Amino acid sequence: MFELAPRLLAVLDAGDPVVVATAVAMSGSAPSGVGTSMAVLPGGQVVGTISGGCVEGSLFVTAEQVLADGVPVLERFGFDDDPDDHDALWAPALRCGGRVEVLVRRIVPGDPVVDVLRRVASGVPTSLTVSLEPETLGAVVTAPDGCRGRVFVERADARPRCIVVGAVEFAVAVTNAAAVLGHAVTVVDPRPVFLTDERFPAADERIVGWPTRVLEGLPIDASTVVVVLSHDERFDAAVIDLALRRGAGYVGAMGSRATHERRTAELRALGTPDLGRLRSPIGLDIGAETPAEMAVAIMAEVIAVRRGAPGGALAGGAGPIHRRAVAAASG
Repeated sequence: MFELAPRLLAVLDAGDPVVVATAVAMSGSAPSGVGTSMAVLPGGQVVGTISGGCVEGSLFVTAEQVLADGVPVLERFGFDDDPDDHDALWAPALRCGGRVEVLVRRIVPGDPVVDVLRRVASGVPTSLTVSLEPETLGAVVTAPDGCRGRVFVERADARPRCIVVGAVEFAVAVTNAAAVLGHAVTVVDPRPVFLTDERFPAADERIVGWPTRVLEGLPIDASTVVVVLSHDERFDAAVIDLALRRGAGYVGAMGSRATHERRTAELRALGTPDLGRLRSPIGLDIGAETPAEMAVAIMAEVIAVRRGAPGGALAGGAGPIHRRAVAAASG
C-alpha cells in the first residue's frame, strides 16, 4: 500500500474513502511481492496492481462490496495443494501456479492509517501492523510485539539518496527516473547556469558548489547511489574516490572505455579502495543512446546492484523471477 501513498492521500484529503487491496502473503510463483497493492478510488478508478491482471477483476468486485459495507475481506487466490486444509478456500486464479492472500479494506478520512500514509509520503521511516485474524481483520495493531495471532507488517524505510554529479542533459533524465523509483535526489554542479529549478524539477536538492566539498557534507551510506555524469577531469576521480571511501552502495561514472582507463589510473594513484565496485562505463548494456534510454540503463543497474541480481535477460534463466520474499507474520 505504501507505494500508493500520494494517490491515496489526494483522495482522502478531499474527504472521500478509498478501498485498498494488499497482498499479505504469497507462496510459490507469483507476479509481484508481498505488500503490493491496488486501490479503488471514487468513480471506480483503479490504481496499482497485485497480479498484473490475474485477480484484479475479482478484487474489484470485492472492493465495491467493501466500499459499501466497510467490512474487510481476506481473499485467497491460487491452487490448494493440501487436501486436508479445509479452513481455506483458494480460488484458482493465478496462472503462474502460486498462491496469494489479499486483504481488502476500506480507509476513510480520519482513519489512523492516514497518518501512517503521511509519514510514508514524507519519507519518514515507519511501519503499519494490521490483524489478519477473522475477529479483528484489518484492525491496526499498536503493539505487534505483544500481539497474538496472525498479523501483516508493512514497513517503509527512509528514501534512499541518489547523488547526481554534473548538471548535464543526461542528468535531467537520470534525476527524473531516480525520483520515480523513490530516491531523494540531490544534483551537484559548480555551474549555477545549468543547475536550475526549471531543468531539475524532480530533484529534492540542487546544490551549486565544488562537488568534492559538497559530497563531504552529505550523508552517504550503503543505501546511497552516486552517479557521476560530469565528464570533468578536475574532480571526477576525486568524487569517485570519496564515494567509494565513504561506502556508497552504488558508484557509477559515465564515459568511454578510454575515459574509464584514464580515471582508473588516477584512482589507483590516489589509493582508492574497492575499485571493483565502480560501475564504469555506467549502466547495463541495453543499447541505450538517448538521455532517457541511458537513464533506464543506469537505474536498471542501480536496482540490479541493490538486489544482488546479475542484470541479464530473464529469458533462458532459471530459478524464481521475484527475489522479494516477505511473508505475513504470526505472533
